[in-house]
Amino acid sequence: MSSREPRSVVSVAPGVVFVEGPVSNWVVLAEEDGVALVDAGYPADTDLVLDTVRYAGHDVDDLRRVYVTHGHVDHVGGLPGILARFPRVEVLAHADELPNVRGPERQQVTPAEIGGRLASPRVLRWLTRAVRSEALRPTTVPTARAFTARDFEGRAITPFPAVGHTAGSTAYLLPAADAIVTGDAVVSRHDTQPASWAPRPRMITPFFTADQERALESARALPIPEILLPGHGPAVHRVGAEWVPVGA
Repeated sequence: MSSREPRSVVSVAPGVVFVEGPVSNWVVLAEEDGVALVDAGYPADTDLVLDTVRYAGHDVDDLRRVYVTHGHVDHVGGLPGILARFPRVEVLAHADELPNVRGPERQQVTPAEIGGRLASPRVLRWLTRAVRSEALRPTTVPTARAFTARDFEGRAITPFPAVGHTAGSTAYLLPAADAIVTGDAVVSRHDTQPASWAPRPRMITPFFTADQERALESARALPIPEILLPGHGPAVHRVGAEWVPVGA
């Protein structure tokens, strides 16, 4: 049982539970042969991720696979702890993202790059939360493999390229839920951004992104259905011309 608490847990459609974690998000999916996750939080989130699988009504022994949006530690950090208990769980990512997922070196903002921004109280608060989430723990997922088209045959999930944030960033469409899981290709809000910003589809703070120009191109090309399940910020859905948090 985890001592960490999610910011929100929302059932957005049958078999789809969105978790706005303490610092980053993940999704629990019911599949025909068991349970899947999209992403797995920070290293300190392992127990919380498993708790949310149970909260969604599943047995953790039925966890079969994890689809990864990208290999930053706040999205794959929980995987080593999960795999230590459930070694048969598959970890799937785009082929270009495997170096980031497998680690320990990965394409993400460095402490030196963050250091120059600590004059911002928002960045300092985010960094404090990240360090408490064990962001500095070396994270490796050597068993991660590249997904293929066959991995999605007969499944209610489809990968969609979202490169730029990292080399192989991937979004996942959930057509039956009229939703998309975007990782950090598009977020609804981030702790480094002003708290006054209303949640809606937006770009993450640029210094987290490897190639901002390419990320902007990818974001513009993403299909945005009725529900956005981002890597940071609450799940949001369309109400007329506006976006509002799911469940609000």
